[in-house]
Amino acid sequence: MGALAHYLEADGVPTTQISLIREHTEIIRPPRALWAPFELGRPLGAPEDPMLQRRVLLAALELLEANEGPVLADFPGGTPSAAFEAEKSPEVWACPVSFFPSLGEETDPEGLRSAFRREIMELRPWYDLGIERRGRTTVSDFAPDAASELLAGFASGETLGSPREDLPFAVALRLASQDLRAFYFEAAAARPGSTPPSIAEFNSWFWNETVAGRVLRAVKERCLKAEDEAVRMTGAMLIVPMGR
Repeated sequence: MGALAHYLEADGVPTTQISLIREHTEIIRPPRALWAPFELGRPLGAPEDPMLQRRVLLAALELLEANEGPVLADFPGGTPSAAFEAEKSPEVWACPVSFFPSLGEETDPEGLRSAFRREIMELRPWYDLGIERRGRTTVSDFAPDAASELLAGFASGETLGSPREDLPFAVALRLASQDLRAFYFEAAAARPGSTPPSIAEFNSWFWNETVAGRVLRAVKERCLKAEDEAVRMTGAMLIVPMGR
């Protein structure tokens, strides 16, 4: 989008954008950009928080007042931890189900894959309940089972092609990982009798306590060794958030 902004501005159309990867924006130097300290896929911050989302949008639109660029502004709130602090609930959120595989499963690719499938199966009723309550889901390209099979297969060393003709393999990996995280978040948020987790609490749980988090780290490591440059770039920037 940053590169496209240059062409639009050349035709006299003012542009502004939200950036989630500051390093990219510093290189592309779009005319106006707001860096927001949120995870990929959530440029407006936490879901179900219209006040925060409005603040982000207004901050991005205010950059249109700058007559010359490039302008790269930070969203008020600074670091991700500061931005997420206001979202945390008074009680510490915790998932009551332990998803860690057994010692044998940790070292055996097929065992880890089996534990991954079991994790998906245990979360599926909560996810389905969430859809029933809201009437919608943010999972858009890969259903949970399809996402888990693609990611687990790649992580375990299988030679795979894209499961969809319209998607390059690197794009399929990125979309599957995004849909997988969306599935876990929606399932965790829908669990009966609990307060939905904040983004910070969810990330801590997902990356430290689930098999899915381990699988995505393994996907990243294999991506980084791939011959395909697009796959390497996907692994470096789009599978596991920085700091995880």
